[in-house]
Amino acid sequence: MTRVLIIGYGNKLRGDDAAGVRAAEQVARRHPEFETVCLHQLVPELAEQIAASDAAFFLDADISVPETTSKLIEPGSTPDDPRSHFISPESLLMLSRQLYQRVPSAVYAIGIPASDFAFSESLSSRTAECVNECVELIDTLLHRSH
Repeated sequence: MTRVLIIGYGNKLRGDDAAGVRAAEQVARRHPEFETVCLHQLVPELAEQIAASDAAFFLDADISVPETTSKLIEPGSTPDDPRSHFISPESLLMLSRQLYQRVPSAVYAIGIPASDFAFSESLSSRTAECVNECVELIDTLLHRSH
């Protein structure tokens, strides 16, 4: 059985920034067999879970995309600045490879269109639609790879 890891991240108190978390929650309801993690931001501790997976998806709000997008990603070649509070998906893959000598065979970063980051626990209507599209896209990508 393919081990699938879903990582949704974003601030649930900042409107559309919660899109990745909301999408991951929907995937978890649809696919309880997947391992799902919802976080405020990516953390180095995810490296072990990533290394133990066959496929991984990073779900995040993205102000720069007009529609839900996916791209295959690979381990980065340079680490993120250790003084920052930010770690990229590519750096997490690099960390997984360094620490556990393994990364999933397919890793996708999925950007969910977002525009409203005001203090709110609600998504804008457009972003809510795109969250649903994200869930469908994950199913499509998984079926395509098998």
